[in-house]
Amino acid sequence: MKKQLIILFFIATTYRSLATDYSNQQNWAALPTMKDNADWTPNGLTNKQDSAQVDVFFIHPTTDVTGFKGNANIDNKAINNQTDDFPIKYQASVFNESCKVYAPRYRQAALHNFFTKNNEKSEQAFDVAYQDIKAAFEYYLKNYNNGKPIIIAGHSQGSMHAQRLLREYFDGKPLQNQLVEAYIIGFPTHENQFQYLKISEKADTFGGYISYSTFGMDSKIISVVPEYNNAVSVNPLDWTTNKEFVSSQENNGSLTKKSNEIVKHLFGAKNGNGIVEIQKPGEGFVPMTMKNYHIYDYSLFYINIRENVALRIKKYFEYNKIK
Repeated sequence: MKKQLIILFFIATTYRSLATDYSNQQNWAALPTMKDNADWTPNGLTNKQDSAQVDVFFIHPTTDVTGFKGNANIDNKAINNQTDDFPIKYQASVFNESCKVYAPRYRQAALHNFFTKNNEKSEQAFDVAYQDIKAAFEYYLKNYNNGKPIIIAGHSQGSMHAQRLLREYFDGKPLQNQLVEAYIIGFPTHENQFQYLKISEKADTFGGYISYSTFGMDSKIISVVPEYNNAVSVNPLDWTTNKEFVSSQENNGSLTKKSNEIVKHLFGAKNGNGIVEIQKPGEGFVPMTMKNYHIYDYSLFYINIRENVALRIKKYFEYNKIK
């Protein structure tokens, strides 16, 4: 029995210590050289990765929503299909007009790790996931980046890992000079998490980060998830932290349930306490429990994000040319 326990412990620790091999193309959900769902565009838009001068390193959200193990297997076809068909297609694609898209698969922490009372095991699961993100990013830097400007982007669990990646590789480090912007969406971000990286409080600034999470007006989410209290919230309708309501006329286009269609002016929005509060979207979206629009954080603001990425890149190049 003792021998069996030693073997099991060895297997578990080895699994945690060995990061995924990112020289294997199958361990990427999106690469500019692959045909993948990050190439997708809604009607009327164009994928321009071939000519893009900036990279986006995109970290997808949790797509292992039913498993009760610590981490998803990297080669689980059902989970990978879920990743490809939703966050890669409807989130990562927002960058493909201005950026080459790099999105690693990783041994994501299963959804239950966000809710379990066993904090030690959940922390181990998130550490395993981050080991893969770190390995993927280092492989990307060595083999793909070639000194190009970088956007870091994520959603939900992906944004949690993005925070850690930014602290380790960008915050006060030489690589910060290559950072166009970080889009840390769908996960609470607080100013004290970074020493040098600052909130971008205007649409045309660069080199910092934006963060927001989407809920309905007068949401009571803070009573349920106190981590949102005083979190950074940048309204994607005007890209400021101002608390004034911004009308639906500034919403340049949301993805509808039909997904290939863009509809303008569905709702207005304002920054609340640590969240973006939106009016109930019009036809094409289903109201969610607790006024929670988490899974729509990108699609609700799809065109605003797409245009903002292009603007920040433009300003980044203008500044560095003058410099």
